Amino acid sequence: MKKITSFSRFYIKLLNLFIPDGPWGDRKRGKIYERYLKSHGKNFKVAAQAFIYNPNELTVGDNVYIGFNSYLGQGTIELKNEVLIGNFVSITASNHLMKDGSYRFGGFEAKSIIIGEGSWIGAHSCILSGTCIGSGVLVAAGSVVTKNLEDHKIYAGIPAKEMNSEKLKI
Repeated sequence: MKKITSFSRFYIKLLNLFIPDGPWGDRKRGKIYERYLKSHGKNFKVAAQAFIYNPNELTVGDNVYIGFNSYLGQGTIELKNEVLIGNFVSITASNHLMKDGSYRFGGFEAKSIIIGEGSWIGAHSCILSGTCIGSGVLVAAGSVVTKNLEDHKIYAGIPAKEMNSEKLKI
């Protein structure tokens, strides 16, 4: 693992401007990030304009995909095998703290995020710090995950709550 620097972030963003969209480009972007990741499996793919702020704290399993314009922020994040991150998803493993009545210079507190094997995070969802998403979980588009989610269930809403799959006719 190579340490990420401001120049490295700039370099990655610059390279991404010239990599085409589609499966080949997604895999190429994944390969560029791999050298900075804490650890990774095979076939890591990153769509155009997705940004991993701190790849040194990101662990990815096999066959992980991060969708278009998604953001993985500060803190420790683990994506198990076959995790699918939709477009415009925000995953941030830290929160701002208050100091002297203001959040601006209060620093931050990191709490890790784990997303279980085979889970799908729908477009425009937000995964907040300190959460663990089980295996085989579907987080519906536009949901905000604020607590741990159990295996093999469907969650939707703000905050994300378990949905009855029979009512959804899946």
